[in-house]
Amino acid sequence: MKKILSTLVVIASLLTFFNVNAQDLFISEYAEGSSNNKYIEIYNGTGSDVDLSSYEMWKISNGGSWAESTLSLSGTLASGDVYVLCNGSSDGTILAQCDEVWSQANFNGDDAIGLAKDGVLIDAVGQDGSDPGSAFDVCDGDTKDNTIVRNCDITQGNPDWSVSSASETCEWTVYSNNTWDYLGSHDSCVETNPCGEVLCEIYCELGFVVDENGCEICECIEPACENDDSASDAYGDTCSSWYDANEGPGSYGCSGGYDT
Repeated sequence: MKKILSTLVVIASLLTFFNVNAQDLFISEYAEGSSNNKYIEIYNGTGSDVDLSSYEMWKISNGGSWAESTLSLSGTLASGDVYVLCNGSSDGTILAQCDEVWSQANFNGDDAIGLAKDGVLIDAVGQDGSDPGSAFDVCDGDTKDNTIVRNCDITQGNPDWSVSSASETCEWTVYSNNTWDYLGSHDSCVETNPCGEVLCEIYCELGFVVDENGCEICECIEPACENDDSASDAYGDTCSSWYDANEGPGSYGCSGGYDT
């Protein structure tokens, strides 16, 4: 296997490749279960802890305008964690995951729930306007007596329910009544960079650009390199590859042609 060191300018498009964290908090789960088994789950996929003091939960009952009822949130939501608001008379399974009892968690399928930041709606289940009847339609199902979970490839909220709930742009998976299997965490299936930030010095190896940890970044054209016994490292010793570490980390920096 041959490697060759390339010093490249990492352009904006390459940096954008790794920008897969959520832009803000969003609703990851909604349950309108039997009796008082109702909850809302909020997910922090931003990559940083978030101060909740700028956020509110909104609710509209049986049609109307935002926001008929509000709840100011508080505390800090850790990166990758969820915040669950529930009915205080929910099943013990729900209460065990509940972070805050919300008096308005008594919603039915026709009640709209919103997440707002600084007074602006950033995500919603349902919408304002006239009463939809018994439920809001969502992704070939509805919100009445069901649990809906945000699809794992969604990375941001959507205040436009007509888009997030439509079959062709569906952002949710609908589960049957009293499905709580996904409560307490949220899975993301968006590819992330496992090796940290991109460096300006990256390597073309077997047709892929890789970083200093050997993690593949993107496809590339590997230039030809020839075997050269005169290649040397920082100590002046011969070396066979950029990763030749016979002398420890200081030997990184093999210069000249090299082989394996």
